[in-house]
Amino acid sequence: MIPTMPAQLSSSAKETTESVSKAFKSLYSNALQCSPDMSLASLTSQLPLPSECHSANRDADGAVTLDWRADPTTSMSDLTLVVYDGSGGVPYYVHTLLLAFGGRRSGFVAEQLKQQQKKGGATSKDKEYKIEIYVPPLAAQHMPTFLDYIYGSTLQLSTSSAPSLRYLSNRFDVRDLHTQITKSFLPQDLELSTAPQYCMAADELKDYELRDKALRVMAERMERMNATHLREMSPRLMRSLVQCDQLECGGVILSEKVAQWLRCRDETQKDAETMQQVDSIRSSQNSNNANQIVPLSDEDFYWITHVQHMPQISQREALFFLDYGAKYPSVMNEVGPGSLKHRCLAACSGSWAMDYLAAHLENPDEVKMDLYQNLDNKLKVQLLESAMVSAKVMGEEKKRQSSQKEQLERDIVRSEEIMYENLNREVECPSIAKFNKVVVLGCGIPSANGVYISDCNSSSTLSPRSPPNKNQDANNITYEKEAVWNGSRVTFILAPQKSGHYYSHYKLAVRQNYQTKVLYTSPTLTRGSRNGGAKQVKLPEHGWEVEGEEEGIHPPPMFVGRIVGDMEE
Repeated sequence: MIPTMPAQLSSSAKETTESVSKAFKSLYSNALQCSPDMSLASLTSQLPLPSECHSANRDADGAVTLDWRADPTTSMSDLTLVVYDGSGGVPYYVHTLLLAFGGRRSGFVAEQLKQQQKKGGATSKDKEYKIEIYVPPLAAQHMPTFLDYIYGSTLQLSTSSAPSLRYLSNRFDVRDLHTQITKSFLPQDLELSTAPQYCMAADELKDYELRDKALRVMAERMERMNATHLREMSPRLMRSLVQCDQLECGGVILSEKVAQWLRCRDETQKDAETMQQVDSIRSSQNSNNANQIVPLSDEDFYWITHVQHMPQISQREALFFLDYGAKYPSVMNEVGPGSLKHRCLAACSGSWAMDYLAAHLENPDEVKMDLYQNLDNKLKVQLLESAMVSAKVMGEEKKRQSSQKEQLERDIVRSEEIMYENLNREVECPSIAKFNKVVVLGCGIPSANGVYISDCNSSSTLSPRSPPNKNQDANNITYEKEAVWNGSRVTFILAPQKSGHYYSHYKLAVRQNYQTKVLYTSPTLTRGSRNGGAKQVKLPEHGWEVEGEEEGIHPPPMFVGRIVGDMEE
């Protein structure tokens, strides 16, 4: 630190001070014209000897240190740096030796001084250099820390200071500091919990590179994001987050995060207003905080809740959006399946939401639903109408699932009966042919899934049943299953079809009213014969394709399992 000289200087001390000042000015002038490679020792050789500075204090090693915080008269400052932040200017009395030539020099300051020299600045004895610069208020708060770094102090970086110091290092062209923050500190400190703070600070400083990086961190892990950390995010930044290409979050979870963010904004606004009412002194201090809560416009609300990013609304937050949306009638008056109102009504028709609403309507004193009570009567009617339609659909779906479950249980029982029947046949008379069965899974038609039964005397064609053929080839066995499809009794058929002398393939078809329609076709197979010693053809388990253009039969069977008796290899 530079020592403070006595207030009353002796004549000899004054002469010494003037000589040192002249030497410093000559030194700084030469420094600006020198290359950075020139040694500092060659320049400082022009300074007076230590014995000539009778009033200077030194550190433990006897070296004189400069300090921008010291009185400019005693520290012999030769550069006034005026920093404006929009509310006024703050002068900093610094030294060109460090800012323009030191190891942590500022390229901006050095260039400004060169331009002033060319214009004839600081040529007179009493005139010093002066540089004026504007920086955002957030960055201006960290100018002392920035100057401490220039003067040799070790930085203690933090989440709150890093964005401003990164801005100042870029603005003043201090590349070592910029590299230290960007490549060493930010990769370790920029994480999910600190990303909102970095995003807001970088946006205020117009550091778009850092802002976008913080947005990506939040978007990629939005599901784990604590919405309370987003409470101070402006609507514009929230829109950028929701519209980020890297957003990894489903519509339901995103709607919950947005709802929490909206609540946090309202709570922050209410807290600021309360503080203003309680204390008039705090009113002026907190008015700025209140102004920081940027109002949410209709356009902001529209894009933050857009169907492209939020195709589904959480059942737990649907009533909140309906109630909150009353502030934005232009958004809530939209119609169509993509509108926010339609998506909220659809969410309110979910099983959880309907049960909760029914519990409230049955016992409003115990199950409170203030959000529902706040809705206007027209919207309540629409909500109840939507719930009634949804209840009907849910009832039909339960019936369908119950029917499928019963069919599956019947198939399991029938499969076990065949297994025991085959065992009994094998014990009583081994020569009697066993029943054969296959299990079809994964069809686009649920009723086509299940157990198909046949024996060696079944027909081998897709036409109505033909007379039994005791000498039928085992490769040509046809499997059948009785089921209900489209409200009518049908028979699903799994039968082989020849494709020339050596090839065949299987067809999965449906027979109804003496008409047969093929639904799926298996891959082509090589046919074999037991009598000829060829290997028994296996029923194909993969690669089935849809045949025809009927809707609703996708996807093809994912698996066809063969469970047979005498059909085994």
